[in-house]
Amino acid sequence: MQKNYYLTRSEQRIFNTIKYASIVDILDVKNLFPELSQQMIYKIFSDLEKKGYLYRIKKGLYLIQDIRSDKQPLIKDPFKIALNLFKGYIAFSSALRVYSLIEYQPFTIFIATHNKSQEIKIGEYTIKAVNIGEKARSITLYNELYVSTLPKTFFDCFYKPQYSGGYETLTKALYQVKRLDWHEFLVYFNSASSSLCQRTGYILDLLKKETGIKIPHYVIEYFKGRINVKTKLVPMLPSRGVYISKWKLIDNLGKNRILGWL
Repeated sequence: MQKNYYLTRSEQRIFNTIKYASIVDILDVKNLFPELSQQMIYKIFSDLEKKGYLYRIKKGLYLIQDIRSDKQPLIKDPFKIALNLFKGYIAFSSALRVYSLIEYQPFTIFIATHNKSQEIKIGEYTIKAVNIGEKARSITLYNELYVSTLPKTFFDCFYKPQYSGGYETLTKALYQVKRLDWHEFLVYFNSASSSLCQRTGYILDLLKKETGIKIPHYVIEYFKGRINVKTKLVPMLPSRGVYISKWKLIDNLGKNRILGWL
C-alpha cells in the first residue's frame, strides 16, 4: 500500500531531499538545513518515522522507506547498512557474495572488526560483527563497498570457516576464482597457528587433486613446512574420521562434505 499520510511543508521538504538515498544520518541532514534547529530536525525525523517514511536502525541513523509495510522494513542495500552500523569491513561469506563467488543472497551480513562482536537484527537480515582483533586489515573499495581484498577474504574464511558457509562453500568459491594473488594470501598465515596452516594446506591440496585447479606448488609446500602437531579439520567435531598422515590431520568432515558441489 502506498503511503497516504499528509506531510507538513517542513517534512515534505526534508523527505524530498533524502528520499532517493537508502540510508541517512540525521547529522548530515542537519548540515543541509542550517536554518532549522537540531530539535526541529529530530522532531521532523520522529514524525516521518511514525508516518512510515523512515525506519530507525540506531540513534540518528534511518532507512528510507518507499512503501508502507507493517511487517518488515524495506532494505535496499544490506551491505551499506552493515557498514554504517559497525566500523569494519565486509568479510567472510558476505565478501564472497560481494565478489560474486556465491550465488545466493545471505540473510546474515558479516562485518569483521578489530574490537567488537555484536548482532543486530533488521527486518529479515541479521548484521553480525565479528571481532578478529589485529587481523582486521587489508581492506579495499569494491563496488562502492569496503570489503576485504580477495586474498584476505579467503584467509578470513579459513580462519573462521563457520562464517564462510563451511568448507563446501569455501572450496567452491576458490574453484571459481580466475586469478588470486597467492603471495598476498600466504602473508596472512605468517602469524597464524600451525593447526590453521595444516587445515588450509589439506583443503587446498585436496581441492587441487580432485579438480585440477591451478594452485602454485610453492603454496602447498609453504603449508607443508608449517606442519607441527596432530590436529583435526573441524576442532569442535569428534575425532572420528580419516587420518591424513601427510598433513598430521584427522579429516572428521569427509571429502563428500568438503567438495559436495562437485
